[in-house]
Amino acid sequence: MDGMQKQGEHRRALSLEAIVVGVIISLVAGYWGICSVLIHRSFHSNGWDLGLIDQVLWNSAHGRLFEYSFRDISFAGDHWQLFLLVLVPLKWLDSGPELLLVVQAIVLATAAIPLYAAARTAGCRGAGALAGAYLLGLGAARAVSFDFHIEAFAPLLAFTALWGLAQRRRVVFIAAALLILTLKEDGALLALALCWIAWFAFGERKPAAAVAVAATVYGLLATAVIIPHFRGADLNPFAERYGYLGDSPAEALWGIVRHLDLVMRQLARSEVIQAIAIVLASSALLPLLVPRLLPPLAVVTLLPLLSKDPAQGSLELQYLLVPSTVALLIAAVAVRDRVWERRPLALGPRWAADGFARHGRRVWPAALLGLPALLWLLRSPLPPSFAADLERFDVDHHAAVAQGFVREVSPDAIVSVQSPFVPHLSERRHIYQFPRVLDAEVVLLDDYGPIPVDDLAAGYTDCLAALPRLGFDEVRRDDGISLWRKVRPAESVPDAPVACSGQHARSEDPGE
Repeated sequence: MDGMQKQGEHRRALSLEAIVVGVIISLVAGYWGICSVLIHRSFHSNGWDLGLIDQVLWNSAHGRLFEYSFRDISFAGDHWQLFLLVLVPLKWLDSGPELLLVVQAIVLATAAIPLYAAARTAGCRGAGALAGAYLLGLGAARAVSFDFHIEAFAPLLAFTALWGLAQRRRVVFIAAALLILTLKEDGALLALALCWIAWFAFGERKPAAAVAVAATVYGLLATAVIIPHFRGADLNPFAERYGYLGDSPAEALWGIVRHLDLVMRQLARSEVIQAIAIVLASSALLPLLVPRLLPPLAVVTLLPLLSKDPAQGSLELQYLLVPSTVALLIAAVAVRDRVWERRPLALGPRWAADGFARHGRRVWPAALLGLPALLWLLRSPLPPSFAADLERFDVDHHAAVAQGFVREVSPDAIVSVQSPFVPHLSERRHIYQFPRVLDAEVVLLDDYGPIPVDDLAAGYTDCLAALPRLGFDEVRRDDGISLWRKVRPAESVPDAPVACSGQHARSEDPGE
């Protein structure tokens, strides 16, 4: 009778934990959604990426698949993201970019459900700590605070694949892993990481091998055939980021072997060491206890760190999301296997290692919640973190004035606008991010708004000075915001920046 009573109490405790986890996930989804919308309404969202993705989806919803006006190529020449088509119906609702931000918040938060379920299936006590570590992680917080990215679906699909492995439901694992491929051309790396975990942690060799072959073939087709086809002879963004290793993914991989000195110099930067420490701390260092699973974590972490792009090369913005997700996948395996009970820690005094081996069951939940919570408090871009910029969440008078200017722009006008205005005007066939002017009829600028470094380098200031000669008159100015309309044909402006004439081929923004 006592045994049955204890089982009943245990089931009630698990049910209560599941309810608490569900409530927390709902609250976090709402919180992230509010933060994202406030950033957008305060005019701190960006053309690259929220405005760009919104225009791609809007054009696709109107039958112009992957069309955008940010460059003179199809968006498929920048990224191969078939999963975007799943979101096209959102544009049929005439919802604007805010619905994308809300969907992203919900998807990111609900990813904790399959992670929690996978841990519960494996019989892990304190499975809620794993879910909590994910929700407190910097990866999700940084993704929420910077526009919209299709990679936001990666944790949900990866944790669903983990649940499929824990439940021995191979179809679920295979389906989730294959869907990851459609997120982005480099989704093959995450899919291969899942295959490694399936093989070495769950013994699922046949499905792991099948998915690995599909991921390799798909990744090669996307990067070596599809994207070059749509890009044509245009600028190669990959070469900008990895050009010191090679001009294509294949050349770059070979370059890693040939130029180890350059690789080590890139990885020896303080930003890289800090990024690696954050990835490991986000999972309470548990991946270090499962060395057989470290290779996939190394691949998804170190490859972006080899990029010369400042944000990608330090795992800022959304780039931390995938490495931290893989770290939590491995942490879940460590918890399932209770590795601390089999093997004392190799680091530190023997008595400390033995103590951790004995008390690991109590230590790991506190560490999994404590370390991410501390990182969040110190480094999260979302309030109430010490690192949060509260101005980004303040829909103040200047934002209200900016919104008034946006309402003045006709929905059919061809516009060239500063980065923060792009997401508010992106649902039209032709929109350019200033200083790209081309055949624009309206220009909208903000003296106090942020100007991306690439736009400054492209001749932002010179193009602004050339607007009168390009046929534009300033028709309204208020609180530093200026609205220009084209009222006459452009003069010959031989000294104007190339960007003004539309010949400037913009590469990817640090957030793209």
